[in-house]
Amino acid sequence: MAEELLVSEGAGRTRQVVVGSFARFGSAEPVVIAGPCAVESAEQILRAAEGVAEAGAHVLRGGAFKPRTSPYAFQGLGRAGLVHLRDAGRAVGLPVVTEVLDAQDVALVADHADMLQIGARSMQNFALLRAAGRSGRPVLLKRGAGATVDEWLHSAEYILAEGNREVVLCERGIRSFEPSTRNTLDLGGALAARRRTSLPVIADPSHACGRRDLVAALAAAVLASGLDGVMLEVHPDPDRSISDAAQSISTGAFAALMRDLHLPPASDDLEVMRDAVDGLDEAILSLLERRMALSARIGEHKRRRGLHPHQPQRERDIIERLCSRSGGRVEPEAVERIWSEILSASRADQGDAAVQG
Repeated sequence: MAEELLVSEGAGRTRQVVVGSFARFGSAEPVVIAGPCAVESAEQILRAAEGVAEAGAHVLRGGAFKPRTSPYAFQGLGRAGLVHLRDAGRAVGLPVVTEVLDAQDVALVADHADMLQIGARSMQNFALLRAAGRSGRPVLLKRGAGATVDEWLHSAEYILAEGNREVVLCERGIRSFEPSTRNTLDLGGALAARRRTSLPVIADPSHACGRRDLVAALAAAVLASGLDGVMLEVHPDPDRSISDAAQSISTGAFAALMRDLHLPPASDDLEVMRDAVDGLDEAILSLLERRMALSARIGEHKRRRGLHPHQPQRERDIIERLCSRSGGRVEPEAVERIWSEILSASRADQGDAAVQG
């Protein structure tokens, strides 16, 4: 008999995991977690928090306990780092996520953080997973660098088995033969995991590539793939970062990335939200222009083959497909009205092309 796992319940229908006021993992809007690899000082984490919050991040990250390859590398500020992170998050109105390394520290970290992170090196620390499951906090579970998707999901099962269903999976790159990046971002594996579970799945392109010049493009790829968010390393002065300087982007670069991705702001300021709506409207118009251009090419194809511009069954199929994919924010009736207008405009454009031809 096949093993029945809690992690597989409702597979294909992503559940929402809510952290703070704006972070809803698994909703129609992707969640952005941003902040430095490590909390270095109260001033540093506050500067980072102010920068990522202003740019639209939903969750502030920062490491207080740092698992490092070398025992001589910076290991984090510990309890003091937790306090600095918590205070910075409160100052800018963002929930915070930070890594916990030891089952004995779960209660301490849970007292300061809104979400617990289980890092890649701890993915199969089963005592830690169970303790995190009993913490009462949502858990961000990173995939180990050498772990299969099946092993990753079984690690999540340890948390769910303790009664905690508030789990988010994070792909952060797997170890491969390719030396040009720190790890290999496995989008295929992340998407496969998302289809086998109802848990939200995000990705960490910073750790995956280890190169700040690739972070923006990989973040765009993550969101284009349909995953539920990204986790990015952002530092107010990346070149002076104590840990992971090579993959950290500046707060300015992060703000530019957020604008390019047209992500909704984590803010209830009216002007900030209106600016974001304006950016989305421009993106929608640009996509409509591209759609009309492609539709015109289809019209030319129909003309050369003597086909009529109006294909009613094709239009019905388009509308039915989009109505079935509506995430709930746009009612099917509204989808039908909007796309009826779009298809009507495309049909008229194709008809004009046929007449001109």
